Amino acid sequence: MIRKLKILLHFPVDLLRMFVSYVPGPIGNALRYWFWKGRLKYLGKNVIIDVGVYFQNPKFIAIDDNSWIDRGVIVLAGPDKSNRSRRIIDNPRFSLEKGNVFIGKHVHIAPYSIISGIAGVYISDDCGISSGVKIYSFSHHYRSNDFPSDRKYRFSPLIEHDQQYLIEGPIFLDRNVGAALNAIVLPGVSIGKDSFVSINSVVSTSFEENSLIAGSPAQRIRARYEDV
Repeated sequence: MIRKLKILLHFPVDLLRMFVSYVPGPIGNALRYWFWKGRLKYLGKNVIIDVGVYFQNPKFIAIDDNSWIDRGVIVLAGPDKSNRSRRIIDNPRFSLEKGNVFIGKHVHIAPYSIISGIAGVYISDDCGISSGVKIYSFSHHYRSNDFPSDRKYRFSPLIEHDQQYLIEGPIFLDRNVGAALNAIVLPGVSIGKDSFVSINSVVSTSFEENSLIAGSPAQRIRARYEDV
């Protein structure tokens, strides 16, 4: 009965969100800004939230001034409070509470990218995230690290919790980091300022500033900006 009541209470808001999410053009952008202004943790000035953007747990998401969340972007936030077993990767550069997503000033998140910030994601000012990029601070693992021979563990969120094993670690991107088409950034990673991640790279370890990063697994190829 309580669950049904909660569904009924959310129904008008869900309908409104469905409507404003797909209104095109400047009118749609204005409607979405108005709708999310009071629902996100913070929404700065001159932010564009484009058609089909999806925010999970918006009260954990902050977007600073002059940024653009492009078409079909998915941002997942809010800490996982389940009792599922997991491997936790610490990231000393991430200073927010678990589950928070922060997107800085002058950031573009291009169409159909996914930011899974359930363990936390911080994207600093002046970053560019290309289409199809996946930034995952939280995911299922293919087996248990504690019991690697135990075949009861499954790679699915739909089975019993005692058969799931998770991996989580907050992600930090410093200023002026770019990520090219379809790059993947995995839990616990920090990328130093002025760095660039090349197309289709899989970043599983952290990198110093001014790095050109490429490959699967990704490596530092050379400096992004050459000294004169």
